[in-house]
Amino acid sequence: MNAPLRSLPKSQRRSARVAAHLSQTPHEFAVTQFEQGLLCAAASFYRFYGALLGREGHVRNISGQDNVILQQIMAASRPLAVADIARFANRDDVANIQYSLKKLMRAGLIEKAGKTSARETSYTVTALAREWTRDFTALRRRLFTDPSAHMLDFDDQLDKAGQLLNTIAGFYDHGTRVMSSAEQISPAAGSGRGERTAK
Repeated sequence: MNAPLRSLPKSQRRSARVAAHLSQTPHEFAVTQFEQGLLCAAASFYRFYGALLGREGHVRNISGQDNVILQQIMAASRPLAVADIARFANRDDVANIQYSLKKLMRAGLIEKAGKTSARETSYTVTALAREWTRDFTALRRRLFTDPSAHMLDFDDQLDKAGQLLNTIAGFYDHGTRVMSSAEQISPAAGSGRGERTAK
């Protein structure tokens, strides 16, 4: 069993008060601290990927989330449909993906490439997208990849962080599936198994 949060050093206990309702043990504190970092990192990443498109991206209202989809289509060996994009990025917000695709089409960055099935349209990038991506990649290299290359063991740390993030994503996905399954069980049919007991 985890030790209580009071076993942490005083400096950590003071910072833990911000999320005291989520941090009753040192392990919960570590998880909460990580989740706060994850939230900030995700917001910074998407903001950065939007800013890298410069003035043209801003004028056309292309966000970092839109740019991630654009780069995904750019990297693919074949045209991608909404289902492909959702699967790659572990997303289930199909309506938001479709909205991003509409914005990218209006900006002239992608175009329809035909049907991948009876219902789904696939998309491919345009010459304009390739031009934007060349500028995007050069700026990303100057502002992030080149400076970080000089940090000691940074690539090794990135590799470990990527593996850790995939493991943590697995925990979150499993938890989501468990909760979704519980919600589908009728209290009557499941003899109360779908109910949450208040304590």
